[in-house]
Amino acid sequence: MTVGTGLLGAGGINVLVAEKLHDGAVPDSELLAIAGSSPASASAADLAKRYKVVAVRPSDLATAGCQVVVEAAGGSAVREWLPGLWGQGVATVVMSIGALIDPAVEGAYHDALARGVVIVLPSGGIAGLDGVRSLAAGGGLEKVTITTTKSPAGLQGAPYLERNKIELPTDRALNVFEGSAREAVQGFPANVDVAIALSLAGLGPDNTKVVIRSDPATERTEHFIEVEGAAANLQVRVSSKPSPTNPRTSYLAGASAVAALGEAVRSVRFRFAHRP
Repeated sequence: MTVGTGLLGAGGINVLVAEKLHDGAVPDSELLAIAGSSPASASAADLAKRYKVVAVRPSDLATAGCQVVVEAAGGSAVREWLPGLWGQGVATVVMSIGALIDPAVEGAYHDALARGVVIVLPSGGIAGLDGVRSLAAGGGLEKVTITTTKSPAGLQGAPYLERNKIELPTDRALNVFEGSAREAVQGFPANVDVAIALSLAGLGPDNTKVVIRSDPATERTEHFIEVEGAAANLQVRVSSKPSPTNPRTSYLAGASAVAALGEAVRSVRFRFAHRP
């Protein structure tokens, strides 16, 4: 059984996913359709033409035969399109994880899970989520902090910076934000989906601390995760190259989308094989 796959979003992450699908890196999966974050997306049309698949409206991904959709189009696209896809039973890989704690999406997300819809949340640009889940499951998770460091270009345009009229210096590093994961995703929606992924694995978005740091000397996206628990303390440091097409995300995030797609495809195939 080959699983029909669609892409929602045609930026750097899904460009990599399309490339890997074309190269056969995701077994038993076939790229069928690409949709942009808006119905008239030129980038989606261009990417679809490159790989000889159809460009469709986001709402038409299911009718195009897509059993799995990789979302990498931003929080607004999650809010507008994913509940409808879940309602049609379409499995999804959700890169814009921050939108899942939005009240407009959260109920539909949990309802879809309760109905058995496959929803895979990639690790994005971080690692160590398995250890955090283990400590949380054991009841001994006490404190979780993630410090994310990016170049000023990687943070530019964030609502928090614009709202507070913060100019990022080009000659020194600066901590520009400290707060909860929920606050961070509101102020830096294009930068901290990893913080929400971490929070959902552990203490939740209100009890996970986020520090965002601007450093003009860094050429990579850096995440430092500190976890304290009754059974163990964890420290995970990740330093990854930015995506060549989008400095606000990392290449590792795109790679995690490919890995998560493989997981989603396997889950869909298993359910299809074992349905009554």
